[in-house]
Amino acid sequence: MTRWVVHARASFTARHALTSYLGEPEASHSHPWQVAVRVGTDRLNDEGYAVDFHAVHKALATAVAPLDGSDLNAHSEIGAPTPSAERLAEVIAGWLAPVVRQLGARLLSVSVWEGPENRVDLVLEDERSRVGD
Repeated sequence: MTRWVVHARASFTARHALTSYLGEPEASHSHPWQVAVRVGTDRLNDEGYAVDFHAVHKALATAVAPLDGSDLNAHSEIGAPTPSAERLAEVIAGWLAPVVRQLGARLLSVSVWEGPENRVDLVLEDERSRVGD
């Protein structure tokens, strides 16, 4: 089976404070954040490409633009239960999955970097079930 995978990445800066880190609320602090997505399809379109790079990048940029300069704790979806990188990946996946479906593909994963070195990957259930295909 062939799978075409398109990647896009966007970045922003935002503040956050975990509501419980080692049992205590964390002090608010700022990070550079990066979000990368993997979008997949099993076929090329009539024009010979998988998914429009520009459309995927625009969807991701549109999703993260309101977060730039924000306090993630104050965000209605990201702030609870705690504004972790994991929560950010979950919320962004929820925002992007329907947009990606409209582009004729599936959202395979969302990766979030909290600072330059710390990354979490959310691999969507559909992608995990296909490993080994």
